[in-house]
Amino acid sequence: MSVRSPSLSEKIGHEIERKGPLSFARFMEMALYEPEAGYYASGAARVGRGGDFYTSVSVGQAFGKALGAHFENVWEALGQPTDFTIVEQGANDASLAYDVLSQVSGAFATALSYRIIEPVPALRLIQEERLKDFSKQVAWVASIESLPPFQGLHFSNELIDALPVHILRSTGEGWEEMKVALTADGFAFEAVPLEEALQKEASVLPNRPAGYLCEVRPQAREWLRNVAEKLTKGWILVIDYGRAREDLLAPHRNEGSVTCYQKHQRDSNPLSDVGSKDITADVNFSDLAEEGLALGLEVDGFTDQHHFLVGAMEKLLRSDDGAPPDKMQARFLSQLKSLLHPETMGTQFRYLSLRKNIAADTCLNGFRFQRPDWRRILP
Repeated sequence: MSVRSPSLSEKIGHEIERKGPLSFARFMEMALYEPEAGYYASGAARVGRGGDFYTSVSVGQAFGKALGAHFENVWEALGQPTDFTIVEQGANDASLAYDVLSQVSGAFATALSYRIIEPVPALRLIQEERLKDFSKQVAWVASIESLPPFQGLHFSNELIDALPVHILRSTGEGWEEMKVALTADGFAFEAVPLEEALQKEASVLPNRPAGYLCEVRPQAREWLRNVAEKLTKGWILVIDYGRAREDLLAPHRNEGSVTCYQKHQRDSNPLSDVGSKDITADVNFSDLAEEGLALGLEVDGFTDQHHFLVGAMEKLLRSDDGAPPDKMQARFLSQLKSLLHPETMGTQFRYLSLRKNIAADTCLNGFRFQRPDWRRILP
């Protein structure tokens, strides 16, 4: 007689029974990454029309073309080395990697090694099948720690927003943590005093009225430290939705930014349908920029998707003969309009560029048109 495996909710409930209320960071980690039933780890995550949410990759190959142009620009800025590595983390089904690799050519393609960091075995199998035509260029590692030192570029697209966050609530005089407790009706938030590890996080937060909610993400800084250690020379590119600290913690944003997506429906209740929906929170780009500076990196750009793509794709957008676009070009331009649209993807996604051991006067095309006040992200 077979024994039924406990559901993800039951596993979380059992951990609460053993340890007491869980930090939301631990709850989010299990909801998304628990090996057998987590939203991402189990393969439940679906992107695109038939999935739970759209990304820039969902629009079509234009996004991959834009990033491919940016990557080649990075290679040129490094002096066109024969050993150039792109590291992607958070590759999902490898559609973006496929789009990039499909359009690189010449000496750049010959120099390029593509590395994917993927800890989830089920996703790696999907990626390997998707990229079988590029098996000589692509290799996988399970973690940043197992990645060899490299020169080139590490990039992530919608990775940091899915790293676990702690939820804090203002008392009017300080901050408390909102943990996840188990009640007769299921999971519920419970306010508890801050543990020592979070007191430093809260010390840099502005004063806010009682009841104000926000998130802190210590794991993002740890992630950046690990990436920076492996990068010998080159860039780190973070693509995600989020804001500078002063915008993210503005007084009117009093409900925090934790959001869930399921079948293209958005909700703000992360404690329901555990393992069946995405859970995200906006990225604090100021935190990443400050951590980068502390690590000895230089912050050389922060812009939105609209301005990044216009700069990165300038060469691709030029028309030499003035002829009307053919069907393929028309499709590409249609996709590009969706990516650039100022009311949706064009301003929703932001790009942070950090460099290591690169001359200060080096300017990548994707950041040529960033706003003059972009440095307000810095301390």
